[in-house]
Amino acid sequence: MTTPKIKITYFDIEGAAEPVRLAFVLAGVPFEDDRIKFPEWGELKPKTPHGTVPVMTIDDGPMKTQSGAMLRYAATLDK
Repeated sequence: MTTPKIKITYFDIEGAAEPVRLAFVLAGVPFEDDRIKFPEWGELKPKTPHGTVPVMTIDDGPMKTQSGAMLRYAATLDK
């Protein structure tokens, strides 16, 4: 099984995405940690589902939302 290309987009703070980030790190799963600054949020918000972050993209597919679901997904990738 090949490791998917994963990108997490969230503010540059600890928050809803932090458990997901930590789960990927602890599982040894590579991912892109796209940390946005608050001034960038106004431009990005209309491009996200439901106008919220965090969002996760897998293999450049559509954005996924809901940090709890992201965390469960991360658990399935544990080596």
